[in-house]
Amino acid sequence: MQFIEALRYAAELEDAYGDAHLAQDYRRAVNRATQGIREQCWNKSYGLLADTPSQRHFSQHANILGVWLDVIPTDQEKEVLTKILSTSDPGFTATTPPPAMTAATNYFRFYLARALDHAGLGNEYLRLLKPWHDMVALGLTTWAESPEPTRSDSHAWSAHPNYDLLTIVAGIRPKSPDFESIRIEPHLGGLKHVHGKVSVAQSVVEVQYDQSTSGVSAAVTLPPEVSGELVWKGRKVLLHPGKQNLDLP
Repeated sequence: MQFIEALRYAAELEDAYGDAHLAQDYRRAVNRATQGIREQCWNKSYGLLADTPSQRHFSQHANILGVWLDVIPTDQEKEVLTKILSTSDPGFTATTPPPAMTAATNYFRFYLARALDHAGLGNEYLRLLKPWHDMVALGLTTWAESPEPTRSDSHAWSAHPNYDLLTIVAGIRPKSPDFESIRIEPHLGGLKHVHGKVSVAQSVVEVQYDQSTSGVSAAVTLPPEVSGELVWKGRKVLLHPGKQNLDLP
């Protein structure tokens, strides 16, 4: 599945800067690899991807990547994520018991955040942060690679919540390369107040949200000459340069 990921990125690069025919070849290879994994590793009894065609071992890792890369069909992605997270994270309950599986540790949960957001479960993201709350409770001021006992206690990849709090929770992302246009899609979960800023080439993108029982009051500030859109519960609102105040029901 990492091969599938690499092929998809390569196809995007070829479309933008290279050979469109080569991009098509990469996408055909993606389709062949996806079909092969589904045929060899999908376990119908558990409704999960196994790690190998022998289907004797399961992991969160394989199913996380399977969701994120659409190796698992889109109509089953939410169910698969809920099932695998029921083994490790509070608040997720499976309708049928999953098999024993290897759990993703702090660094690999970078991909878990991608998968959760991709499957339309971005509002559940904050539930994934218990390991980071636990690390703070242990007195750590940097992030560990894996749960205790661990000695890699300053692990850059485990710092991915710094990225996800801005992109998933505050919802600030580029809509086009170099933030020439902006897409903002917040996932606030149970948070009542969120304030975030992202530095971009043109200046700074700033958002502020205040959530109450009646909805969300949002203030969005875009750099000069930069426009975009805000997505909220499937509805799109056009954004213009400068500051704008929005009421989101």
